[in-house]
Amino acid sequence: MKEIDVLIAGTPNIDLIVPPYDALPGPGEEIRVDNIYVLCGGGVAITSIGLSKLGMKTMIYGAVHHDLFGEFILQEMQKYGVKVKTRRSEKSTGISIALDVDKDRRFITYDGCVNEVTPKDIPKGLLEKTRHTHLTNYRGRIDLEEYLQFIEDAHGAGATVSMDVGWDDTGCWDECLFEITKKLDVFFINDKELMEYTRASTLDAGIEKLSGYCSHAAIKMGARGSRLLKDGESVYGRAYCVNSLDTTGAGDSFNAGYLYGFLNGLSPEECLKAANFCGASSVQGYGGYVNVPNLKQLKEELK
Repeated sequence: MKEIDVLIAGTPNIDLIVPPYDALPGPGEEIRVDNIYVLCGGGVAITSIGLSKLGMKTMIYGAVHHDLFGEFILQEMQKYGVKVKTRRSEKSTGISIALDVDKDRRFITYDGCVNEVTPKDIPKGLLEKTRHTHLTNYRGRIDLEEYLQFIEDAHGAGATVSMDVGWDDTGCWDECLFEITKKLDVFFINDKELMEYTRASTLDAGIEKLSGYCSHAAIKMGARGSRLLKDGESVYGRAYCVNSLDTTGAGDSFNAGYLYGFLNGLSPEECLKAANFCGASSVQGYGGYVNVPNLKQLKEELK
């Protein structure tokens, strides 16, 4: 039996989440809110904590700057049982400030040391101890060769590989992505990203095109649920009707639930149900991982 269930390369950032308010203050003005939440953020942190809460042995391989926020990240990982292997960074910890103004979400982000560790930095000896690796922070063509090589190395070490593509803020939506998806064991993408990458006019058309480049993909559709593309067949996962407070990290919590099912041999329908339950639970609290269910709660839901 391998020591690590899921290994993720990358570095968490800090999310400063400001609860909803009506309007930004004008010049020289000040407003007061009920709270400002300080939490770990990013797909690396939220997915790894979600998996750990579901009983999976999870490790992050990343960079850390020993400032106040870097120490907070290490403490949160320890609190939730996520193992961390780090190297010291000269750059300070990345921070993202999330503002919710009159139901319009806005972000101010400083990357800091978030991108200092990439998949190529993971020692092959660590891969040999790992069942599964999960990739995040994809940056387009600049990452293509590195990701392809990493997937080959991981498979050679006996590990499966998943990836969440994320939003392309450059607007390029380079189709070189499909060279990677052909090699993945599981691919995560949301409906908007899928439409952009496939240049499709409908979701069904996008899924049809994706099926030519990927054998196993989970498509996240928010309040409309999810779709699973597996070996050419499409399965729908019903959404949960919940009171949403904060959607930060819901997709990453979805990924954690799905990977739990995938790694434990659940059926496609059960994998989607686990994923949707974790995503829906996540949005009922502030921060992506605080409200993610534990293993007992998930098993009760799957009965």
